[in-house]
Amino acid sequence: MELTDIVEQIENVSKAEIKRVAPKDCSGIKEIISKSAPKDLYEKMIIGYLTSLCAEYTYPETFHLPQNNLDYVGFELERGNIEVETAGNMLGTCMKGGKIVAKKAGEETGSSMTGGEIVADEIKGIGSTIGGRISTEKVGKLSKDQGAEIFIRGVRFKRSLLGRLFGKGL
Repeated sequence: MELTDIVEQIENVSKAEIKRVAPKDCSGIKEIISKSAPKDLYEKMIIGYLTSLCAEYTYPETFHLPQNNLDYVGFELERGNIEVETAGNMLGTCMKGGKIVAKKAGEETGSSMTGGEIVADEIKGIGSTIGGRISTEKVGKLSKDQGAEIFIRGVRFKRSLLGRLFGKGL
């Protein structure tokens, strides 16, 4: 099975649709991910869902994602663990549970996450979060709407009163 086979079989991009047509084991999913070069947002989201499904299928073991710079890694992750060296944008988007560990992550990391944990040495930008926990050593920018517990260099991030009033980043 290849990415194009999944695209042809689904009606829309959703976790339920991807789960319905994707292989039911992580080895089949890994093969699809390794052979894919997602070109558009649609394909990137599908690959993101596949990373989550693989982590959920292998739980409690950790899914080690060998491909770097993929967007949407851990998309709607509910449980399980993912390790990746370098993630693209939208890491952990809509994440509900589980844990993602990365050395580097792109823009909008944790966007709309409600639970789970993201640990990264360096994050380009943290998106608007609802819940969960993000730990990093270095972050480029931070959206003003944060519901997650965010720790930068081990210190809990708290926006200053002036920052909250004027919508300042860091």
